[in-house]
Amino acid sequence: MKKATIVLITLAALGAGTLIGTSFVDKNTAESPAAGKTESVSLGSTGGAPRFRFIAPGDLEVEMDEFGIAQPSATSENFVGQDEAWKTETVTIELPVDGGVEYKAILEQGASIVFDWTTNGGQVYTDFHGHDDDFGDDFFVRYEEREGRDQSGMIVAAFSGEHGWYWLNLEDGPTTITLRVAGFFKEIIRIEVEG
Repeated sequence: MKKATIVLITLAALGAGTLIGTSFVDKNTAESPAAGKTESVSLGSTGGAPRFRFIAPGDLEVEMDEFGIAQPSATSENFVGQDEAWKTETVTIELPVDGGVEYKAILEQGASIVFDWTTNGGQVYTDFHGHDDDFGDDFFVRYEEREGRDQSGMIVAAFSGEHGWYWLNLEDGPTTITLRVAGFFKEIIRIEVEG
């Protein structure tokens, strides 16, 4: 996975949490053995979304039981059980000159998808974002906005709703996009764009 993708995912989770007043990272009082100090941060509500904890060597002390066997250090924080079945879908999208379209994965809060899209060589503008009417008509979270020919990534839904892509063809001729999505989504929907 590209470093930029990892940074984007982390920033999206943290940024979306800040945007909607929700914490996606456990911010309880934590003690770092490596740093030798205790940090106190208030714990925000996740509203049911999973908590993620990232650890590095030295962050945790390995504990042994009475038989000298190492005990698990990780908890269930990074495990997210799913009600939806794992599935995959591939969609081929034909964009005419100046054509735009949206495709969205319908996700429950805490569900995740891994995705990849590529063009047949044409340049497109893309806006990867999510929204849900329950937050109001003007609410949306932008994960990434850019121009390009491909993108790969993943998302853990910060809220239930539509999470996906708007594409606009930037070429003088038609462009084909192939979108591949795998994960715990309800369905992939197409939204026609006016104009």
